[in-house]
Amino acid sequence: MNTMKTIFTIICLVMMGSVHAQWTENTDENTLVVESEATDMKALGTSTGETYVVFWKSVAAPTNFELRMQVLDADGNQTLGEDGMLVSDQIPMSTFTVLWNIEVDEADNLYIGVTGTGGGDPAFAFKLDAEGNFIWDENGVSIGSGNVVTILPLSSGGALISWLGSSGAVMQAYDETGMPVWTTTQPIAGGPGFTIPGNFFEISGGDFIAIFHSSIGGINTNLYAQRYDSDGLAQWTEALQLSDKATVFNRGYEGVQDGDIVYMSYFGASNNRFDAYLQRINPDGTIPWGINGVDFDMSNTFFETTVAIAFDGGASAIYAVSNYTDATQNMNGLFIQKFDKNTGAAQFTENAKSIYTVGLEKVHQGGMHLLNGTPWLLVQDGVDNGASPVTLNAVYLDENGDFAWDEETRPVATFSANKSRIQYTAPVDGQSVAVFVEDKGTGEKIYAQNVEDETLGLDEFAQNPLFYSNPVKDEVRVQTATGIEAISIYNILGQKIFSSYYNGQQDVIINAQSWQKGMYVLSVKNNNGTSKSVKLVKE
Repeated sequence: MNTMKTIFTIICLVMMGSVHAQWTENTDENTLVVESEATDMKALGTSTGETYVVFWKSVAAPTNFELRMQVLDADGNQTLGEDGMLVSDQIPMSTFTVLWNIEVDEADNLYIGVTGTGGGDPAFAFKLDAEGNFIWDENGVSIGSGNVVTILPLSSGGALISWLGSSGAVMQAYDETGMPVWTTTQPIAGGPGFTIPGNFFEISGGDFIAIFHSSIGGINTNLYAQRYDSDGLAQWTEALQLSDKATVFNRGYEGVQDGDIVYMSYFGASNNRFDAYLQRINPDGTIPWGINGVDFDMSNTFFETTVAIAFDGGASAIYAVSNYTDATQNMNGLFIQKFDKNTGAAQFTENAKSIYTVGLEKVHQGGMHLLNGTPWLLVQDGVDNGASPVTLNAVYLDENGDFAWDEETRPVATFSANKSRIQYTAPVDGQSVAVFVEDKGTGEKIYAQNVEDETLGLDEFAQNPLFYSNPVKDEVRVQTATGIEAISIYNILGQKIFSSYYNGQQDVIINAQSWQKGMYVLSVKNNNGTSKSVKLVKE
């Protein structure tokens, strides 16, 4: 391989990409995702820096809503046309939508789980790739009747799908083609009332841990967990109660995974107040931190509400941020905490650390991620009453929870209007994408804005370049000066077709003669802890 020629080609491609990029530096304007108006939207990033945006488009009766998808490339270009692509206009819809979910698997395929509201609660699941190809049936997989359709992509290329049926939560495993694996759906049971799906985590041996709600009246629930094998059979004698605080099933709670250990964050109500917690669930069905887990803040000065967590594999601590309110829930602020993953000990004192004190009306939105091991988040500034103008700003913190940038924040979305459905993708090559709905004067539309940290990106890439052969013929050659720790390759179905460890080897050749023509994902982890995923085409 001619290294100088490869570097020159990369530089040319970067220059070309910057010329035609759709990202704008005007944070009043932002990048328009689709031409349609859309009030209900979700977004997720891929390992190669693309952004999936899935939305419901309002259309005339009797259809009422079309389910559509747009994909932005890493430069912000619309790849599926000005209005994205139609996923389905055959889902019976009334004039409203209900809870729905999207997920991305290791091969960057997208899963969508939705419920029709036109009567009978018909539930569907779709699987597509970033080029807009349907991997499962174009009409979706009809999974029966139910709500809160929740999907866990599996390492085999299939998926576990759970939903709220007429008698509680049920689940079914599907293979890579969308066919059911089990002869019948399996129930999720535990606690005093009917159950509702929550979070799912695949662990070793093909087992998975389900976090679910058990109803205690109305929308109020308690959180439980159960471990299931690959046949959907419960492995613990009884479901494990995680908390006796009142949670709600129509709110999402975040979890992270460290091998077979699961950590769940949530906020719950008791004694006329809200408090945020982190709970640890061991694969043997024990909770070493006790019922409820560890408290985000031991003081009772403020109410602790929406909480987000972030964790890097191999790290010793889990970061968490929580939006705070006063007792009247009229003033808001933002605090951060850091927990030892083994003991649960709070590292920013028992009372957490203030990023923005209550009253400043600054709260986190769209989740939190780690960039270079420390918190990377989106902060909303302003009174969020659904009508008043708010702005979005990026915040980067160091390991002590202090501002990493001299200017503290950087503007992301500054047009004077309210913003909703705010999403924030995980960083890839130093870039995340904020996606949100806003009316800039032409109706409620979806906009996006990239967020970068200039200390990473091209400078780091230039110092630690990754070279690989693409398109692929008989072999794939991968080179990196930092030394390769591991390489994995996935096909378009999300199946891992190759995986191997390398003891710092800098030049690797992989035989590709048996591969079928088509798209693949190459994932490379370097010895210095950095990783990168790229798409390959087999000719």
